[in-house]
Amino acid sequence: MKKTIPAFAAVVLLAALLPAQEVRIMDAEPFAYAYLECRGSYAQMPAKINEFMGAFFRQGLMPLGSFFAMYLNAPAEVKEEDLLWRLGFPVAADAAVAAPLQKGECRAAKIAVYVHAGPYDKVSGSYAKVFAFIGDQGLKPSGPCIEKYLNNPMQVKPEELRTEISVPVEKK
Repeated sequence: MKKTIPAFAAVVLLAALLPAQEVRIMDAEPFAYAYLECRGSYAQMPAKINEFMGAFFRQGLMPLGSFFAMYLNAPAEVKEEDLLWRLGFPVAADAAVAAPLQKGECRAAKIAVYVHAGPYDKVSGSYAKVFAFIGDQGLKPSGPCIEKYLNNPMQVKPEELRTEISVPVEKK
C-alpha cells in the first residue's frame, strides 16, 4: 500500500499540470470500479464524498485511477430528488467490495473527452462544448457522463482545478 500511494499521487500531480484541451474522441478501456450510489441533490456531494472515502479506505481498497462522479441522469431530465449519481474509484477486477459500496464495470466504448480547467461551478460551459462537438461529429451520447477529478480542491486554487469530462458516444 505504501508504494501505491506515491504512484497515485504522481498520476494526480501529472494530470493537474496538463492544460485544458479540445474535445477529442478516443477508445476507453473497460474497468471495474467501487462506488457509492447517490440520489437527490448534488448539494449532498461533500457529505457523500466523505461517506464514500471512509468506506472505501476502511475496506482496504486501492484506487487504480482518479476519483470520479458518474451522472446517470441530469437535472434537465428529472426532478432534483430523482437525480441518480455515483461516486467512485477504479479498482482491480477481483477487488472485494462490501456495503455500503457496490462494484460496477464500465464497458469499452468510444468516448468524447474534454479537460475542463477552472472551478467546478463553471463546468456546465464545458459540457455545452462537449455536447456541441458530439453533435457536429454526427454522434450522440450513449451512456452516463463521468467527471474525473484530476487534482485536489484542498490543494489548488479554483482556477487551477482540472476535471476530465467523458461522454460515451455512438453514431446517430
